[in-house]
Amino acid sequence: MKRGLKGFAFLVSGLVLGIIGATASVTAIALSAVGMAKVRRASKN
Repeated sequence: MKRGLKGFAFLVSGLVLGIIGATASVTAIALSAVGMAKVRRASKN
């Protein structure tokens, strides 16, 4: 029984860390796109 719980804990922690990593990645891409748009807009003026 304890063996199954240990495996389940690794599964849940991996899932949570994966969600956090994906969220951070999407946020970084979005902020990068916003920054690039601002630079492009500033260089046109």
